[in-house]
Amino acid sequence: MSLPSQKKTEIMPAIDLLDGNVVRLYKGRYDESTVYKTTPGDMVRRFIEEGARRIHVVDLNAARSGDIAVNRDARNEILLAAEGKADLEIGGGIRDAQTAGEYLLSGFRYVIIGTAAVKNPVFLREMIDTYGPSRILVGVDAESGIVRVSGWEEDSGLKLDDYLKRLIDHHVQEIIFTDISTDGTLAGPPVATMRDILERYPFRLVASGGVSSIDDIRALLDINTSGRLVGIITGKAIYENRLDLREAIAATEA
Repeated sequence: MSLPSQKKTEIMPAIDLLDGNVVRLYKGRYDESTVYKTTPGDMVRRFIEEGARRIHVVDLNAARSGDIAVNRDARNEILLAAEGKADLEIGGGIRDAQTAGEYLLSGFRYVIIGTAAVKNPVFLREMIDTYGPSRILVGVDAESGIVRVSGWEEDSGLKLDDYLKRLIDHHVQEIIFTDISTDGTLAGPPVATMRDILERYPFRLVASGGVSSIDDIRALLDINTSGRLVGIITGKAIYENRLDLREAIAATEA
């Protein structure tokens, strides 16, 4: 499988939803969350004003339990604020065709399948066959080389390399890779791991976890020799004013 390159890497600001609030977790731990005093809609409007054209949304309640009802109002607020102005992708709890279809029909451009891609690969293939590989993304979340699922709380027993090889067989084209040990830490992204994925596998890659500064953005852009690093997700660094979103977007255009 050989995929076309993409010249520009999108900076994707993140909105994580927990109990209707905008939050960030530390290393994926639900009991170590920071709640931000803003609304989901206000965050979308801010991101768009600062130049974002693709926004990453995670429903943490659904990721943990599969319950998509808790954050329904927050998701609708995000859809309304972004309509016609930015593409939205959403992950968390997408484990059946009804949920995937509801999200895509409601206005989300992409859905991210994580736990279900590990536990129910037949479902993943069905969604790719139904909606096409450009709209069905796979969230690959790993810690110490092992894939984790169910809101990062469960060890899948799968080695990262073995899982990525499996995804090639399922005709997956784009993955969002998160190194859980760096997520929410502002410790910097695992550049070497991201480089390894780009060099060894044919996927388009969205890098996630640990991005804390413009130097981190530039370090990731430097490994994009293939043109397949299509996105960089950043959340906490923006919320805590450590990374200027406009500056980060400008770095991708230099």
